[in-house]
Amino acid sequence: MIMKLVFRGRGLTGGLSILVVAASLLIIGGGNAAADFNIAEDAFCISNAPGYCFAMAAFARWYYLNRAEDPPLRKVLDKKTQTHIARQLQEFYAKNLITLQADYCNAHQSDQTESFKRLATALTNGEPRIVLLMNKGKSGPVLHAVLAYAWVPELKVLKIYDPNYNNRERIIDLERGEYTSLDITYHAICFPEVLQDHNGLVRKMESLHDFYLENRLAASPVPWRRAASTPADRPLETERYSRGPTR
Repeated sequence: MIMKLVFRGRGLTGGLSILVVAASLLIIGGGNAAADFNIAEDAFCISNAPGYCFAMAAFARWYYLNRAEDPPLRKVLDKKTQTHIARQLQEFYAKNLITLQADYCNAHQSDQTESFKRLATALTNGEPRIVLLMNKGKSGPVLHAVLAYAWVPELKVLKIYDPNYNNRERIIDLERGEYTSLDITYHAICFPEVLQDHNGLVRKMESLHDFYLENRLAASPVPWRRAASTPADRPLETERYSRGPTR
């Protein structure tokens, strides 16, 4: 189960074990840290079968943090528009950010305690954070992106929005040492701070928002407010598998 996080160029050949991360976090105290992120309203509702997980996690985070005056994501985006945004943003990520992501995770493979402290601080301040997971299979590495919005230290649990489960709260149990999404189990983890507010990524999300949403929102005076309730589990549509952010 113990793996070391080694990114090489566009690929990932190993990973810092989730179990090792859990051991390093035993020294981190403090109470629960959480953003008021509601999967039933603030997440995408489309399938992640094509492998749009990074785009879905990143755009959901950006919209939640920057468009608080607008209706929640699901109330303003229909499925067709969600698919357009996810596909174009995933293509941008694949062309421009994978090497940057790899270099960052390589540089922090030996000790992610400080990265995790900053993640917990961000959650305390109401800011969800992108988390990367990895599985090294026979056919090569598979990456998967999720969005963490709460840390429960007494349970060593991260609450996450997993794009493979668009109506259900999920958790990463760091002490368990693995996380399963659909039919793939991931053993490695990285907290890619370099991608959270990357200028090029932010500009791309802003341009997609303006192209698809600005005119629609300007013409819609309907008042709204974000729901604070926890979404209930319900049956999900069948999805093929989690390809993660790599193409």
